[in-house]
Amino acid sequence: TSPDTLKLNIKKYLNSYRMISDSIDILDAKIVNLQLKFAVVIDPSLNRTSVLTAILSKLQDQFNIKKMYIDQPIIISDVVNTIFTIKGVIAVDSVQFSNIAGVANNKEYSDVTHDIKSYTKRQMIFPPTGGIFEIRYPDTDIIARVVS
Repeated sequence: TSPDTLKLNIKKYLNSYRMISDSIDILDAKIVNLQLKFAVVIDPSLNRTSVLTAILSKLQDQFNIKKMYIDQPIIISDVVNTIFTIKGVIAVDSVQFSNIAGVANNKEYSDVTHDIKSYTKRQMIFPPTGGIFEIRYPDTDIIARVVS
């Protein structure tokens, strides 16, 4: 959430560049907090922990808030592909996103609720108009499970 002073300053700056019939509204984006759960099959000859650590690190980088944009959908096959790029992953059993809002597990999230299932089309999850996805606590909100 940006302070009103910042919004007014931006509006004042942009005012000199607008056409007479244009209007400027500067709004805060709706932040949709997500949790990602996935299950993978790992090569039994490799160390499970090191493979999982590599997967989690790669996903945390992919969902870094600096790489996310307003109205950017999440493409599920990109997530699956990211997991597959890690050496030792034999199969991705499942990938599931869910919305977290309010306070959960003593952690504070945005109050925006979003029905992931209804906004998923062709394996793409769309945010609400003017919204942005965020995995707020990647250390705990990206959950891995190894399937035998």
